[in-house]
Amino acid sequence: MSAERPAILFDLDGTLLDTPGAIAGTLHRVLAETGHGDVPDERVRATVGRPLTAVFADLTGSPENSAPVAEAVVLFRELFRRTVVPEAAALVFPGIPELLRTLRRSGYRTAVVTSKILPSAMELLEPAALVDQFDAIICHGMAERGKPHPDLALLAAERIGTPTHLCTVVGDAVDDMRMAAGAGMRAIGVTYGVASARQLTASGAVQVVETVADLARGLGQEPPRPTAPAPRAAPVPLP
Repeated sequence: MSAERPAILFDLDGTLLDTPGAIAGTLHRVLAETGHGDVPDERVRATVGRPLTAVFADLTGSPENSAPVAEAVVLFRELFRRTVVPEAAALVFPGIPELLRTLRRSGYRTAVVTSKILPSAMELLEPAALVDQFDAIICHGMAERGKPHPDLALLAAERIGTPTHLCTVVGDAVDDMRMAAGAGMRAIGVTYGVASARQLTASGAVQVVETVADLARGLGQEPPRPTAPAPRAAPVPLP
């Protein structure tokens, strides 16, 4: 019988792609167009990484299953698809493609575990040319509960055939760390996304890194040397 292979489960927004600023900008536009333009930026940015229904319920005070929330979600996805998705390739953090290839050459299985629904995740991963670097792409709605519950991480481990004790979750949000802890997985937090080192550690991160190079070292790999860094996309302006 072959030896069990370890796995790395990556969050998407703020971990693989530099999208949090664009997400926050799009949230502000939707809130302004739906009569909630007075929500503070700090509060908006704190919701990045959560499912959109939960985000708009929180920011507008409407129930998750309400018509206003559903309409806000539709508007967000339309705006995001039009203004952010075309920049997906430029939003990949430098060094991430090389790190993924190195991990796979070293025998790791890899997966994406995201709060995005599958079509929204693929809209970013396909133009970013990252799809082929993952054994599984696990999205919101594929399990009974989303982040911070462990269900999505457990589903990823099942899909790729790796025991939970051999899985490491890499993410930039407290919900990623809590998901990992609930699933019995090691958690590495990255501070180049949304949450601070203090927040990530308090939520269960056993290690916190500041850069993709530090992440590679934390995973036992040589730091990647990006071959052709893409120019960073301009942030989505606030209304």
